[in-house]
Amino acid sequence: MPPKKPPPLVPKKPNPSMNYEVLIYLNSFYFGMFACCELAMGLLKAINLSYTGHAMAQDSVVMISFILLETIRLILGRKGSLAERGWTAILSVFLTAPCFLGVSYLLLLQTYKLRLEYCLCTLQIGLYITELWYAILFVFSLCRPVTYD
Repeated sequence: MPPKKPPPLVPKKPNPSMNYEVLIYLNSFYFGMFACCELAMGLLKAINLSYTGHAMAQDSVVMISFILLETIRLILGRKGSLAERGWTAILSVFLTAPCFLGVSYLLLLQTYKLRLEYCLCTLQIGLYITELWYAILFVFSLCRPVTYD
């Protein structure tokens, strides 16, 4: 009787880096739609609503800077891979915080808010929280030794 062949060496759990990269990929499509809607709603509010003082300029600057920062974050996240410990992916994870603050401003602090903005911003915040969760899981998975069965 021939000896039994040992099972292949495969890590027990999948790499959370892949989940993060999939979320970045999905967020890039959602953000395209989100940015178009926010810009269109901003234009609609600028035409139809009366802003006082510098409120319109402040809302516009926050929206434009958030859109630019999120675009940079997504480009860095798609170029880099957490599994390879690339600085671009790590920078993308750190840029999530200012992007989160930008969406929070749009959701809570801007002068005029539309119901559609509540829905879109809430979904964007949900994506951020999920991305951060998988990024943190990946960092913790790097700290523990890999076990093979």
